[in-house]
Amino acid sequence: MILADQKMTATQVILLAADDLMATGKSEFTEWDLTVASWLRDRLRFGLRGYAQSYPDHKRVMMEIMGQKPNGPVQQKFMEKVRPNHYRLTALGRTAAARIRGGGGAGSGSGGGTKQTSAKMITVKELYDRAIGYVSRTEFRRWQDNPEEPREWAGAAAFLGLSGRHSGADPVERLGEIQIAIRAAVDWCSANEVAFLTDGGQGGTPIHIRDLADMLDFLQALKYRFPENLDEPAQGEKKAKKRIPD
Repeated sequence: MILADQKMTATQVILLAADDLMATGKSEFTEWDLTVASWLRDRLRFGLRGYAQSYPDHKRVMMEIMGQKPNGPVQQKFMEKVRPNHYRLTALGRTAAARIRGGGGAGSGSGGGTKQTSAKMITVKELYDRAIGYVSRTEFRRWQDNPEEPREWAGAAAFLGLSGRHSGADPVERLGEIQIAIRAAVDWCSANEVAFLTDGGQGGTPIHIRDLADMLDFLQALKYRFPENLDEPAQGEKKAKKRIPD
C-alpha cells in the first residue's frame, strides 16, 4: 500500500497516480484505471465512504477530473481526454509529476534527504510580477486568438524581448527563463488550489491559471515553429548567433 502525504492536494495525488500508470508502459488509461491508482495512493481521500480501505470511490476521483475546478488536472492541461473514458498525461503533466516526486511540489516530500540551497524564497508578488510581463504581451494574446501566430521569427523575437540592448541575448536561454517563471506560477496556483495568481492585493489584474497553462503551450509552439532559433545545440556544438531583425 502506498501511503499518501497528507499535505498533497487531490490534483497532485491524481497526477502521481496517472504517472504511475504511464510508468507501466501505458500510453493512455481508462478512468477506472485512474480511480484505482488514485485510491491506492490515498485510500482515505478516494475510498468509498464506510469502506475506504476496501473499495475505491469512482465518483470522488471523477469529481476532480470532470468537474469545473480550475485547479483540476484536466483544466490545468496536465491530463487530456483522448476518447470516451480514456485519458493520458500531457508533457506538462509528466513534468509536473516529476517535480512533485523530486520534492518540488507542495506536500511531496518523501522524508529523504533535502537539497541545500542558498536561493531566497520567492513571494507570490514576485511570481505575479514575472508572469504578468509575459502573459500581457501582444504576441501571446494574438496566439490565443489565432494559433498560427506568430508567423515570422520577428514576432517570436519581440515576445522574447530580443531587441534593443537585449538583441544579443541567447533566445534559448531567454525562453528557458520564461518557462521556469511560468511553471513556478502554475505550481503555486496548484499547491494553493486557487484559480488566479494575484499580486497580493496591489491592484494588478489577476492572472487565470488557464492563461499560465496556455503560456506554456505557446512557448512549446515557438520551439516547434522556429527550431533553427530555439533548438538547443547538441553537446559539444556551438550555436551560431543569428541577427535579430529590428
